[in-house]
Amino acid sequence: MLRTLYQKLLRINLSESQAQTLELLVLMLQSYRQVRLSTLANVFPQPIQYSSRLRNIQRFLKLPQLSAKLLWFPIIKAALKSEFREKHLNREQRRKRSKFRLKTKNYVAVALDRTQWRDRNLLMVTIIWGHHALPIYWELLPKLGSSSFREQKRVLGPVLALLKPYPVVVIGDREFHSAQLADWLRVRGVNVVFRQKKSAFVATSCQPGKSLKTQGFKSGESHFFKNVTLQKFAPIHGFNLGVYWQKIHRGKKVKKPWYLLTTLDNPKLVKQLYQARWGIEMMFRDCQSGGYNMESTRVDSTRFLALVLLITFAYWLATLGGHEWEANHLVAYLGRSEKTPNNFPHHSIFGLGLSGYAWSQSLVFWQEEMLALMALKPHKAQNFRQGLNALSLVQQSV
Repeated sequence: MLRTLYQKLLRINLSESQAQTLELLVLMLQSYRQVRLSTLANVFPQPIQYSSRLRNIQRFLKLPQLSAKLLWFPIIKAALKSEFREKHLNREQRRKRSKFRLKTKNYVAVALDRTQWRDRNLLMVTIIWGHHALPIYWELLPKLGSSSFREQKRVLGPVLALLKPYPVVVIGDREFHSAQLADWLRVRGVNVVFRQKKSAFVATSCQPGKSLKTQGFKSGESHFFKNVTLQKFAPIHGFNLGVYWQKIHRGKKVKKPWYLLTTLDNPKLVKQLYQARWGIEMMFRDCQSGGYNMESTRVDSTRFLALVLLITFAYWLATLGGHEWEANHLVAYLGRSEKTPNNFPHHSIFGLGLSGYAWSQSLVFWQEEMLALMALKPHKAQNFRQGLNALSLVQQSV
């Protein structure tokens, strides 16, 4: 269930019935990992006909209150306020949250990216959250393909207003290489780390202006140039450029370097912040085929954006639960605890969160059968006691 504070924040803009419906739909996403309305209507816990359940969900998803600004922004604001005032926390509280924070290298790291399938083209802004990314604001584009400078400004505007009290750095891949976007953010006091295309025109103190691919960088090299000039026509000055070309990554030869345009002066920090951008790729995978199957729904645009909001709540709860259960050493009860040959865990934090919810719900649903089976195995009593203790810890966060 949603934490008490967040339940209160939701009820500022939702009636009691609407808030209960939202919580039910979020919990159903955790259980069935599916956003198709036909699937949700099949299992919606109301003793009414299927067609009535379906209409109930359809009407709910049309509510104008189901917007990120009204329901999600207050929760993000409360979470950030709590984290940036952590000096009031005790040592145990600081230790528990040290690996899972909305703060990355003392910045609120905001990643901008776009995902597309069939006729859906979703532009999204996220906060880097540990090794994951947490959606903040999103917009459906009216066309397929890359976003424009105008669309990028429109989706970033509300987020920058929300995060105004905090030090922010915006991170983007090559789609967001625009020097105009970087300059627009710099004027507003926001730092940037944008990956550049190899065709980008850059002049440094060591090289006259030409494309990056012709400047002679080699595998294994790293360079950091200050006060570079971008664009041959209408040049923009005063940015820094980091070039990072790793030789080997996970046993494979790296074919292309990172050209990172930035307002920051620390080369190591620039690289670490861009590496953190991978969290948004994991988030897109988890929300689509790796988790909630967002790409399977065929609802209209209004209902689709409402479903993205529900998925955001579900993703946040699952990932938060997975982190807490990993910190409490419950991985062995929720999935494979041994690591892969490459020393990576078999399950992501998000995957552990979904497994924990499914396991706890199955033990509650089949409680009588579980107790009967336990009674037939008295020699396993100690293992069962340990498992029930683990179950109680999981249920505290569900």
